[in-house]
Amino acid sequence: MASKCPVHGLEKLMDADYFATPYAPSERFVALHERGAVHQTCLDDHGRVWLVTGHAEVFAALRDKRLARPREYSNGDFASHRFPEGTPTGTIITLDPPEHTPLKKMVNFTFLPRHLETFRPRIHAVVAMLLDKFEANGGGDLVEDYAAIVPITIVCDVLGLPERFRKNLKQWADLGFGSDDETNVKIRESMLGMLEEVRQQKTAEPSEDLFSYWIHYRDADGKPVLNPQQLLIMAALTILGGYDTTAGMISRGALALLDSPETLERLQRDPDLFPEAIEELLRRNGSVHHGFRRFATEDMEIDGRKINKGDTVLLHLTAAGNDPKRFPDPQVLDIDRADKGHVAFGGGPHFCAGAELARMEINIALRELFTRFPDIKLAVPQESLKLRAYPFIPGIVSLPVTV
Repeated sequence: MASKCPVHGLEKLMDADYFATPYAPSERFVALHERGAVHQTCLDDHGRVWLVTGHAEVFAALRDKRLARPREYSNGDFASHRFPEGTPTGTIITLDPPEHTPLKKMVNFTFLPRHLETFRPRIHAVVAMLLDKFEANGGGDLVEDYAAIVPITIVCDVLGLPERFRKNLKQWADLGFGSDDETNVKIRESMLGMLEEVRQQKTAEPSEDLFSYWIHYRDADGKPVLNPQQLLIMAALTILGGYDTTAGMISRGALALLDSPETLERLQRDPDLFPEAIEELLRRNGSVHHGFRRFATEDMEIDGRKINKGDTVLLHLTAAGNDPKRFPDPQVLDIDRADKGHVAFGGGPHFCAGAELARMEINIALRELFTRFPDIKLAVPQESLKLRAYPFIPGIVSLPVTV
């Protein structure tokens, strides 16, 4: 039973019980899908939102121009100033096409197919180094010692962040999406302050990295495409998105396979099946709970529910991947499932630019982990595992294993 919002009296569908264990959201999805595809709820900031959970409805809404990102379309229910959603309009997450398009192109540049393969050797090297430590220690924490380190290292490489600037990034990223207002402000100021130092350095001495590309890219008139504020926000979002979503999928993917020994044994016998397994894990587990908030630009309906102009709409991407109307027995991990048409990376103009890099990291990290350590086991009781109470990105607090 969901708790009630003390302000509006609406059910808080993503409450403490929802985040109680890595398995609790799946249990909540079952009840939500029985009730319909659209639900009115409140979040932890007491803002009223429409939560869309049906696959067909989420898929269509991701492409519906009547659901806009710019905050000026809000009727006032969205009052949050938390970073990154609460940042002023004009950033890559608060704009829609055509204003959004040039910013998205600036991000897409690094993730073009011809560039992606350059990351593969580095990912393998980082994974091998970390697994050597697991072997030497007889195990470790798959969150702290593995799943977190792989993507934070790669995203810092992509941006070209010097080693001295990487020290606090994991802590900042961990708190960036899931902290209280006061902590959120401190994290934003610290992260943007660090990135401003990097911006100044790379303005004077550019190198072969995404940050330098953003700083020095000019339009046809010779003017910078990004102003300093846009550049810093883009860099911060690249760190948060490139690290946290992938880290969560690696750790939760590992737990899902440990929970499915027959599937895991099959993958260990035939590691070439890992790409199929990754898609099924993305469908069932999801890399985010829901997307960034959208606002109705006119009165509209979704699944027969009237959404008023200015209302806030959340598209729950992971619940969509567990919709029984689209996926029979959605809670079953089935790597042979013919239909794995998930929306884990979103869709439409806001589709995740780093999706293919994330797939590469998750695939290499899980394949190498389970092929190198066929006898890997949980080192703690399963019931002790906790899910972080983060509104955006699912992540396990800790996942100790023995190898």
